[in-house]
Amino acid sequence: MEFVFWISLLFVVYTFLGYPLVIVCWSKLLPKPIHLDMESFEWPSVTMIIIAYNEEENILRKIENCRELDYPNDLLEICIVSDGSTDGTNDILIAQPDIHVIIDEENHGKPYQINRVVEETESEVIIFSDARQTFEKNAVIMLVRNFSDSKIGAVSGELVFVSPEDHTERSIGLYWKYEKILRKAESAVNSTFGVTGAIYAIRRELFAPMPEDTILDDVEIPLHIFRNGFRVIFEPEAMAYDSASSEVSREFQRKTRTLTGNFQLFGRNLWLFNPARNKIFFQALSHKAFRLFVPYALMLILIGSFVLEQPLYKALLYSQLVLYIAGICATRSSSLKQNRILNFISVFLLLNTASVAALFKYAFRSIDAKWKS
Repeated sequence: MEFVFWISLLFVVYTFLGYPLVIVCWSKLLPKPIHLDMESFEWPSVTMIIIAYNEEENILRKIENCRELDYPNDLLEICIVSDGSTDGTNDILIAQPDIHVIIDEENHGKPYQINRVVEETESEVIIFSDARQTFEKNAVIMLVRNFSDSKIGAVSGELVFVSPEDHTERSIGLYWKYEKILRKAESAVNSTFGVTGAIYAIRRELFAPMPEDTILDDVEIPLHIFRNGFRVIFEPEAMAYDSASSEVSREFQRKTRTLTGNFQLFGRNLWLFNPARNKIFFQALSHKAFRLFVPYALMLILIGSFVLEQPLYKALLYSQLVLYIAGICATRSSSLKQNRILNFISVFLLLNTASVAALFKYAFRSIDAKWKS
């Protein structure tokens, strides 16, 4: 049991501390540069695709934001698809003469609509976004300029959470800050594993239709592009803004869905586990795959601390119990969430609990790509 305890502890430490240190050092010592050639670069035609479902509260603000973007108007098309909306979304869209609107009476799901619209699009670059987020004015330019490097196939922007007075949002902000460090480092080394679904761009010619039950289109699409020999990079200057939900149940639902998508992704793309075929094998395994198994390592650490008799293990047992109880209390108490450490612990517990729920959902329940929230 002692061996299992230490192996489990090392696994958790490596996943959240060891790997980040390795990838950051790698990116500093052996970066793979991006060769921007803006002098000879001709700005391509761009279509921004937004799939909306019951977004009457957000869609008009999104449209106004799109109209303010700094990109040549004759080269930028905004295409909004209403995927079976039943609220006032359709009425708002119909009243926008300068927007390419597609209204589908049936709710098919985002992957279906993406496949359909991209197939009909003739633009050289596709930008994907959601109805809820707004872009910085120069975001499209910051994304598209990277395609002056012929080896770049997809570009992810940066999602920034606003309203700092919200404590749950701050914890999500810490998580995103940690993720952005990893994505920036992975991008510098070679490619990121997936992109930010709220803001990313691809070369139209590299798109391939995906299964209609795909949960993570923002990973499936760039992975296909990467597999075909192109880089997928992170562009921190292309920013989108969003506000995180302060409801624990809603954030748990969102994270469970994302992690279920990771199980689906690895199950469908077994080439990811082959280092001879996957140039980012180390990143995929360390950043994404290992995290799916951290909850079980944590369970073994707790069990080992309980079973082993030496004082060291008992001290670790009590420490774990205190942290878990504090995290649970912080999840249920808005006043405790004001403490950033307690809030961080609560989010860590939420993420790992969601991972267990995701495995159960992937293994025993049917997968629905129709995201309603």
